[in-house]
Amino acid sequence: MKEQSGETLNKPVWLHSEAPAKSERSATSALSGLTKKEILRARSRQLAKQQAKLIDEDSFEVAEFLLGNESYSFELEHLREVCTLAEVTYIPCSPDFVVGVINLRGQIIPIIDILTFLNITGNERLQVYNKAIIVQKDKLVVGILADEVVGAKKISTGSLQFTLHGLEGHGSQYLKGVTKERLVILDADKILVDERLSPSADSGNGNDGY
Repeated sequence: MKEQSGETLNKPVWLHSEAPAKSERSATSALSGLTKKEILRARSRQLAKQQAKLIDEDSFEVAEFLLGNESYSFELEHLREVCTLAEVTYIPCSPDFVVGVINLRGQIIPIIDILTFLNITGNERLQVYNKAIIVQKDKLVVGILADEVVGAKKISTGSLQFTLHGLEGHGSQYLKGVTKERLVILDADKILVDERLSPSADSGNGNDGY
């Protein structure tokens, strides 16, 4: 507050103090209200950003495909491409899950039946097998048989279940989760490091390598 001058000492205090005080209160109140609105808006924007970030961090994209009457998927980051199967060359003495190999622009790629590989039972297979989903991790490239490729889909991690009827024992470790719509999400990271997919895999009798 300003010091009172000598000229106003003899006047009643209310004559020279009430009006300015009221004016100051109004200005302070208006400024305070404006600041609160700005703070609330800033907080709302920040909260929206945090929620969007959480949603993004709590979700991932997959490539969905059909095998018989069931839907399966891999994380999109492992998908290299999708190709039509025109000619598959059978490899003698290869594992039962290896259908054969294809020549894709000069690169020889093994094609596997993921259901046999994971020992998934109870699936009514249509066995159209006209597509191959080419997945890759580092230098390993593998083609996964598919009846039909549906497309990309975003999945929320919090919505996943972690059991699947028909996928038990050794194969269950390759399950990333199952959605409420029964979309099976396979763990490509674990599948692609399985020693059975290594071209040098050999049990000594020539039946486990390709």
